Amino acid sequence: ASLNPHRSCPTMSGGQQLHHSMTSLNTGGNSFTGESHQGLAGIGLLMQQDGGPNTKVFIKNVVPGGACGRDGVVQVGDYVVGVNSNNVIGLPVAEIRERIVGPIGSQIRVSFERPSGEVYERTLTRGNAVAADDPYHSMSRSIGGEGQRLSTSASAIPSATDGDVMRLRGRVHELESELTICRDELGRARNLIDSDRDNSARYVRELDVVHRKHQEQTTELRNMLNQSEQARRELEIHNQSLESKAQVVQESFHRAKEQTEAREQYFADLKRKFEDVQSNFEKEVAVERDGKAELQRQLQNAEVAMQRQKAEMDQFKEQERTRREKEEGVRKLLHESESKLAAAREMEEKVSAASKQLHLLFGQWQKDFFVNKSREEAELEQYFLDDSPRFLPQADGGGRGRQGGGP
Repeated sequence: ASLNPHRSCPTMSGGQQLHHSMTSLNTGGNSFTGESHQGLAGIGLLMQQDGGPNTKVFIKNVVPGGACGRDGVVQVGDYVVGVNSNNVIGLPVAEIRERIVGPIGSQIRVSFERPSGEVYERTLTRGNAVAADDPYHSMSRSIGGEGQRLSTSASAIPSATDGDVMRLRGRVHELESELTICRDELGRARNLIDSDRDNSARYVRELDVVHRKHQEQTTELRNMLNQSEQARRELEIHNQSLESKAQVVQESFHRAKEQTEAREQYFADLKRKFEDVQSNFEKEVAVERDGKAELQRQLQNAEVAMQRQKAEMDQFKEQERTRREKEEGVRKLLHESESKLAAAREMEEKVSAASKQLHLLFGQWQKDFFVNKSREEAELEQYFLDDSPRFLPQADGGGRGRQGGGP
């Protein structure tokens, strides 16, 4: 509940209206300021519990001039987690309020938790001369209660003794002091009301501005809606032409799809043929590689054989050189033999000529001594009649013997 300065209640007096308005500040929802009855005060907090039971109570507002406001550490949004070292997490707002409220001027230790998780503890003094917790509620109750006590004290003065008079005068001074405090609180409440009124007026002006902007935006949106409707009609016309074009494009797409499928089939056949050719080529390459390896081995064997043949050729050349040297020697010997043979032939011709002459002589001699021919003479005749060269040396020897031992 909040205070509306522009609203009045015709059935209440001014003081009743102010008391009703100030009391209504602290009775909305689950929010409390932590003040109970006259003589007790809280620490100037407006607490609230939005998540239901068993949830943390958070600080909705910090009352200016209260204990927390003077401390300056407690912030809106912090959680109340402990009172006098007692855990209050999960407790309802009313129970936490009862634990916080206490005699005015007494101290209390309250633990708070930041939204970030930081936990801290503050030692606070309940109420003071400025304002204990909620100035609206405490001021309204102080005004009503003190007015009633003043009237009661005034009616009791005639029958009171001197001691009672002195006590009553002291009480009056106390009440006057409290009345001064209440007046100050009332002044602050009026200031707050004026501030609330100004804020309300500002809020009304802002709402008017927002309303005007809303109307302008509504008009603009309507214009945009009309333009969108016109554009929709144009798009429908354009869409019809596009549908016809889309049908033509779809037919072309089907034809292109059929051609693409045919191309894919053709490419698949080509790929299969290529794989077959590649497989055959790889086999041929493998065979060629094996053949090449075999040729390499044969070439190595041929090189080994060639080296062996080269060694044999070198040996053969050495033998040939030796043979040629021997052949040259044989040729020399043959040439010498031919020279000797030529000389022997010349000698044979000479011997043949001499033999013919001797043959003629022996023929003549044979005629002369044919009758008295002895065995020696017959052998000599046979010797001279034989033309074989093997008998030439014998003929020479025999001749020489013949000549040496002739008759």
